[in-house]
Formats: sequence, structure tokens, C-alpha cells
Amino acid sequence: MSAAAIFAACTKMDKLPLYKNGTAVTLSSNVTAITPSAADSSNIVLTLTWTSPNYATDSAHQKFIVEMDSTGRNFAHAMSFEVDGPLTVSFTGSQLNNMLAGFGFAAGTAFSVDIRVTSSYANNNEQYQSNVITVAMTPYLVPITLTPSSTSPITMQVTTGTSEAVSFSWNASGYGNNEIDYALQIDTVGGTFANPQVFKYGTALSASLIQNDLNTSIINLGVLGGSTKGIQFRVVSYLGSSYTNPLVYSTPVNITVTTFIPAPDNLYIVGDATPGGWNNPVPVPSQQFTKVDAYSFSIIVNLNAPPASYLFLPVNGDWTHKYGGASASGGTLLKDGQVPGSNTPAPATAGLYKITVNFQTNSYSVTPITVPSNLYIVGDATGGGWSNPVPTPSQQFTQISPGVFGMIANLNAAPTSYLFLPLNGDWGHKYGGASATGGTLLADGDVPGSNTPAPATAGLYKIIVNFATNTYSVTPYTGVPLPADLYIVGDATAGAWNNPVPVPSQQFTQVSNGDFKITLPLTGGKSYLFLPVNGDWTNKYGGTGSSGGTILYDNDVPGTNTPAPSTDGTYTIDANFVTGTYTVQ
Repeated sequence: MSAAAIFAACTKMDKLPLYKNGTAVTLSSNVTAITPSAADSSNIVLTLTWTSPNYATDSAHQKFIVEMDSTGRNFAHAMSFEVDGPLTVSFTGSQLNNMLAGFGFAAGTAFSVDIRVTSSYANNNEQYQSNVITVAMTPYLVPITLTPSSTSPITMQVTTGTSEAVSFSWNASGYGNNEIDYALQIDTVGGTFANPQVFKYGTALSASLIQNDLNTSIINLGVLGGSTKGIQFRVVSYLGSSYTNPLVYSTPVNITVTTFIPAPDNLYIVGDATPGGWNNPVPVPSQQFTKVDAYSFSIIVNLNAPPASYLFLPVNGDWTHKYGGASASGGTLLKDGQVPGSNTPAPATAGLYKITVNFQTNSYSVTPITVPSNLYIVGDATGGGWSNPVPTPSQQFTQISPGVFGMIANLNAAPTSYLFLPLNGDWGHKYGGASATGGTLLADGDVPGSNTPAPATAGLYKIIVNFATNTYSVTPYTGVPLPADLYIVGDATAGAWNNPVPVPSQQFTQVSNGDFKITLPLTGGKSYLFLPVNGDWTNKYGGTGSSGGTILYDNDVPGTNTPAPSTDGTYTIDANFVTGTYTVQ
């Protein structure tokens, strides 16, 4: 190695430059309190400035971390903002509002926020913390404007129930990164939304209401079906999907709405709380409601105790639609998917109950009731006159269903009259009315002293007394002729087609006016007829169903006669001329 090379390797370098330390900055704010509004969301509402840290580099190589946290937490949960270079930073109303929402602060309340700045070189060396300043900040909520598709009056109808009644849209009302859910509230004009009807829409910003749903909700507010009322709508935003923390309420929108009465043509009860169980179709008329008026139904029925339950059906034998409720004693009437999965609970105690379903008020009631177990007619309008006890079974009503009694009777013309008695031979209680054609059923002292007036014209009349609706009706009888006796003939019977038939084995027993019963063996797959006169083929009764149906007369009876059940066995046949039906069980 040469000496020159050795000398070069030992050349002494100049001294490295020496940089002095920086200093902590002093932080200041342009305000000590901020109360921004939604209008300030894009406006600058807070400007922070601080002094130079006096680092030995230009500002491009300096970094500042601005921290904000609720006073008293020592920045343990601070939110940080990085500023590279400038000695100032500004915040819009929206930025600060989102930060405060992130802290979980409630809107409309001032909160004390600590602020500090940490300075350093760009590589985080030589960090210094500033002084701490405090600014009072009040978060705000974004107002909601509810816009309806129209504010014109709405007239709803049963025939257009699935059509849209009205739609709404509204703006978002965010609060930080929180999930905001919305609900539409409905009340009558003048109401305070203390108990509104509510439709929940999650995070959606629009909604559409069909007439059926709007109609039901308005009736649930206490508005009668078929009436016109001012209705107010508003949207409420909620913090989260629990719908328990309301945030913003829109200004209500008023719309005049005419409701309709959503009453079906018929109504039936089904369930293990009823005698018919869950079998569908249900037995009629015992489990068919009586239509009281254009919008309400009533029935008296024996109900079993819980855990038994039941439903109301508008169409017998069809599960497509149903009605029910959540209370054993009554309340709001629910429909289809709103009916509890456990169905309508039966009362705590088994017994006889009166159920009334009112579609005008969208409600139902279940109340215990006591009704007569029998009913009789007495009076000079009847064949038995005023003699008491009356002749039976001719003047004993047929019980059609619990609380409902029927009779087909020859009545003399006015000025004769009559009464209904719950006990034959006893004058202790009586029922009657003030009209010859029917009306409100009166009891005891309320019955007119002149008793119930007979029709103007003598003849055969059908009388129905309904304790479920507290009414009675008297109408001319137009059904098949009422026999004095009844017999059964046919190859389904032991006597075959021989006529006259053996008696008493093939003679019905008249158990009440218009109701005949017989229990006998039947051969499966064969047929039979009912005869009003034994040994005479002149007149006959029958039907088309092996388990029952409408009683047919003479030429209306099928040429194949009435079919017997498919299986041999002993059966009870009930021929009820009051209801015009027969059953085979």
C-alpha cells in the first residue's frame, strides 16, 4: 500500500451541524363556546391556531396532532386530527357535530371539550404538548322535512283497499356514524301523538301506505269506520333500530281522510278453545257469528280454558285470512300476520262467553254470559193459548247454537200476543218485544204489558231469539214444509226400502219445535230418504251430503237419494227444519 493512500484514508472531516431543540407551542381558539345549527354544517365554526415550535426545519417537515376529548378524561378517548405544516386548523359545523356524536353526546346540550396540540418533526421526533384549552360545544340535529305525495283529501274504500292511499318522503337526519332509523307516526288533528299509530321503516327515506293499512291505523286511533277526520302525519328519527331513543320530529302534515268499514260478509270462530277444535270448516250455525249490523258480529260460545286459543275466519274452510287479538278479554282487533302466533288466548276460566267483533272500531270483546238453556212460547197467538206449562215439543224452541233459539210456529193474527219463557210452567221470568216483526229483546218488567204483538196476518212464521245480539225476529216461513212426524227409509237402513218402515226403530223423535233426531245403524255406501208420513211416498226429504247439508224437498231430492256414510256404523241424524239443515254424526 502506498503512503499517499494511507494519508488519504486518515483525512479529518468537518464537524456535523448542531440543531437546537424546539419549544412547546401555545394553543388558542377563536371562540370559547360554539352552538352551531344545521345551517352551519358546511360553515367554519371553530379555528385553532398555535405558535411556532421553533424547530430547525421548515414547516414542510413539521407535524401537529390536534386532540379533542371531553373535559376530565385526560384525553383517554380523544379524537385526533393531523395537520402537516400550517400553524392553524379550522372545523365546519358538520365535522364538530360528527365528533360530538361519536362521543355519545346528546344534541342540544352544551359539553365542555378539552383541546391540545402535540408538535413534532415529520418523523415524530422531538414531540411537545401544548397547553390545554377548553371550548363549550353544543351538538345539533338535522331537521326533517316530511313531504307527502299529496295533501288532497283521501277517500278510502273496501274495493280499493290494496291501492296506495298516500306516500311520503323525507331527508336524512344523520348524527355522526350512528345508525338512524325512521318511523311514521299518525294521530288525529288536535292530538298530541301521545299514543300514535306507528309504521317503522328502518333506514329508508320513503314510505307508501295502502288504504287497508291506513284505514286500520286510523280506526285504531278511535275514529269510526265510515267517517271523515283530519289526520296528522310526522316522521321521527331514532338512534339505532330499537326505536327507543327518538331524535328529531318533523313538522306534522295534515290530510283529511275518509275511512271505510272493513267488515266481511260472514265471520266464524275456530280453535281448540271451541267445541269444533281446529277443524276447518267449522260446524255451523253453532260457530258462525250473527251479523248485528253493517260492521259488527256477535256470538255466544262455550270456550275452553288456556292454553286453548282461537281465531276468527271471514270464510269458513279457508285459512287465507284471519282475525284475532292478544288479550283474553278483548282489545284491538288484529288481522292476518299481526295476529299472535299463539292465536287469541282463551279466558282463564272455561264457560259460556259472548264475543263481539266490531270492525267500525276495530275491536273485540269477550265477556262471560248466562243465557237460558231452553225457551218456550206462550200466548193466545199460539195453539196452546195462555196455558202454562205449554205443550211440548211443539211450543219449545230449538237451540240453534248457544244463546240462539229458533221456532217455526203457526201464529194467530193481532190483537193476540205472546211471550217467551225460559222455564216451562213458570211465570218468574219472561222475554218479549214491542214489535210484531222483531227488534230489541226485552226482559221481565221491560216487556210491554200488552206482551209481544202477533203479526197482522195469521200464518206460519219463523221466530229467532238471539241472546248474542239481544234481538228477536219474526218472519213468514218460506222453507220446506214442517212435518208433524218424520221417518227414515232406504237400503242403508235395517228396514230397507219397505214402506211403511218399522217403528219406533225408524221413526225420528221430535226433540223441540222443528228439530227431529234419530240414532240407528246405517249400512255404508247405501242411501235413504226422510218421509213425513209412514207408508206414503207422496212427499219426501233428503240431501246430497253423507255427513249433512241443506234439507231438500220432493223433486229437489237427488234421484240417487241421500248418500249414507261410507262406513257401516251407528249414526245420529239431526234434521233441523228451523235451520233447514241435517247432520249425520
